Amino acid sequence: MITRICVILLLLVPAIASFGQSAEEIENSTVLVEDLLYKAEKAESLAQKADFLGQGLTIARSLRYDGGIIRGSMMLGRVMLDMGNTEEALQHYLEAESKAQSTGNKTALCRANEALGDLFFKEKLNGTARQYYSKVLLQEPRNYGVMEKAADASLLDMRFDSAEYFYKELIIKYKREGNYPLLVQIYQKLANAYNENGNEPKGLYYYLAIEDIIERLGTPAEKATLYNNMGKQYAALLDYKSALVYFRKAELQCQFVKCEDPEILYANLGVALHNTGKDDEAQRYLLRSRDILIGQRDKKSLASLEHLIAGVYMNTSDFYNALNHNNLAIRYAEDTKQRDVLASTYRTEADLYHELYDFEKAYEYYQKYLTLLDSIRFEERTRRQHLDQQRTMLATAEGQIRYLLTRQSIKDLELQNAQFEEERLKLLNINLVQDKDRAEELALKQREVDDAKKRELALQALRASQDLRIASQALSVEKQNNLIETLQRQEEIDRSKRLADSTSRAQQIALLTRDKKLADLQLEQQESFKRFAYGLGALGLIILGLLGIGWLLARRTGLRLAAQNREIEAQKALIEIERGKSDRLLLNILPEEIAHELRSRGHADPKFYESATVLFTDFQNFTLLTEQLTPEQLIDELDECFLAFDEVCEKHGLEKIKTIGDAYMCAGGLPVANSTHPQDAVMAALEMMRWLRERNQRRPAAVFREMRIGIHTGPVIAGVVGKNKFAYDIWGDAVNLAARMEELGEAGRINISGATYEAVKDQFVCNYRGKKEVHNKGLVDMYFIEKV
Repeated sequence: MITRICVILLLLVPAIASFGQSAEEIENSTVLVEDLLYKAEKAESLAQKADFLGQGLTIARSLRYDGGIIRGSMMLGRVMLDMGNTEEALQHYLEAESKAQSTGNKTALCRANEALGDLFFKEKLNGTARQYYSKVLLQEPRNYGVMEKAADASLLDMRFDSAEYFYKELIIKYKREGNYPLLVQIYQKLANAYNENGNEPKGLYYYLAIEDIIERLGTPAEKATLYNNMGKQYAALLDYKSALVYFRKAELQCQFVKCEDPEILYANLGVALHNTGKDDEAQRYLLRSRDILIGQRDKKSLASLEHLIAGVYMNTSDFYNALNHNNLAIRYAEDTKQRDVLASTYRTEADLYHELYDFEKAYEYYQKYLTLLDSIRFEERTRRQHLDQQRTMLATAEGQIRYLLTRQSIKDLELQNAQFEEERLKLLNINLVQDKDRAEELALKQREVDDAKKRELALQALRASQDLRIASQALSVEKQNNLIETLQRQEEIDRSKRLADSTSRAQQIALLTRDKKLADLQLEQQESFKRFAYGLGALGLIILGLLGIGWLLARRTGLRLAAQNREIEAQKALIEIERGKSDRLLLNILPEEIAHELRSRGHADPKFYESATVLFTDFQNFTLLTEQLTPEQLIDELDECFLAFDEVCEKHGLEKIKTIGDAYMCAGGLPVANSTHPQDAVMAALEMMRWLRERNQRRPAAVFREMRIGIHTGPVIAGVVGKNKFAYDIWGDAVNLAARMEELGEAGRINISGATYEAVKDQFVCNYRGKKEVHNKGLVDMYFIEKV
């Protein structure tokens, strides 16, 4: 069995191959899957269907094609069930359920759970079948077909309360629709189940309901069948007079219509007449039944009837006729291999010979009876052990398949995560390459901009140098022109002097010497000016270079400081966000005053409150209702209710203390003391009740529909417990008494103590319940809140 399971699950491994396929290839493959499933639907033989479905499932698994896997698994499960391969059918149904659950396909999940319920119902594992049907009803509460299956499974599992609950819904529906044939079927199922369980009075109750319908709407043939069944029911209750009345009514109906199986009716009449002391008439009816069966050559039924006739003769002490009919019963039972009837005939034979004082034959037949009875019991025990073993193996197979499917789902998720991680890394690499390219492009552009600025500065420096050089040259030319003019004027002066007077040659020589020195001095000044101009130009270039370098360094330093400032501001913002989260988390755990004290002092001291009001809520039949829910559904139900209660507490100034399972505990008058806490608690309780009623109207399928509320007012101690995980809690006798108020209350009512009543009696109408016994407290006054 485990090998077959592994083979099917190993088919899921090729899903890796689908990662490398293109979208077009995958689309073509899904079309191929749908084509194979269609061929399977149209195939005539089960072997062909199984072959097509196996191929389709293999491809669907390799593609991770969820729709194909679900449909293929459901279809192949039905085929395997028709072929008698129950375990393989279970594997495929469980695979469909797992895939539907993981993909959130609620419709497919319901169909898979219904198919699993049908499979376990067929294998007589009625408790497991009922669980699967209940899962369907949680999603589809008006699925009356599944509801009837759940009722049948509950009935066979001897859970009569659950069966009647489901049947009640169906009975209401069929009565409303006027569908009396289906109504009769339900009553008949209930009657048969109670009869088989030994509760004949309850079975009669449902037969009377059937009688009411058939008497008004039934045909004569249906009435005949009803009266016969009613007679058998009274006979089972040993009320043979009433049984005879109904058998007579059935016989009367058969005079007007052709009744099915009249031999059964005559046999029943014979038994009833015999038990009412009318033996002769009883024998006539039994022999009439015998003649019909002989005409039908029904040896199987004749064996039981002859044994019955033998018993009637034996009770009237006609042992010889009894012996003859019992011998016929033995022969018929041996021919038809009815071992249970044969054992009964052996016992009757032994009793007859004992009455006839033939003790040797009595002992012989008694030995045969015991031997055959032991053989029957051994075979029955063996058969039951075999059935139990098969059922145990089936239940074990369910757990193994679920385990393997879960492991496969985990592997699929790991594989999917690996694929996602690979895609993420690819995208990350692409982004990094793009970022690098952008950074290089920006750096290149920045270098180009910097080079352009440098070139511009160099050109400006060169232009300034050229301007200085041109100015210097113009100055030199101007000076030369001035010098030439001076020399010309001087030459004219000298010439005029030479013409005006005749000075001595020595004076002329001195004058020429002076003029030459003056010219040399002027030339030297011009050279000094040129050197000064060149130096000034070089100094300007150096200053411009230093200014450019300083500007670049200042710009880089400014950018770095700006980035550091931005990083510091981001860290500050992140710290503030985390501090806000921490504060909100602490306020969700502890009251604001306690949280402030804990932050400022590092600890919070316990406080005594002379008067506080404690409120407890608890849902009716919580343990029974949770058996119908998955853990996720249970948490969702509780979360919806407790969130609403939290809002009510906040509105009325109550402090939520904690939740314990389905119990909700809150208190008023703390951590900040006030004088209105009893009224606040009662108002909150009324609003909680009102919210639950409105929710029941808004959501008819809601599971938690009724709850009890208890309230008590008294002194408490409140404080924070724990070192690493803080919890604000309250202690005291008032807490225990409030819990007792809830336990001793009624569903849909608010039960308060005498102390609370004294505080709220002027604001609310209360109904005194009297003194109720409370464990360890004695008698305590209790009141129900009626209205404001």
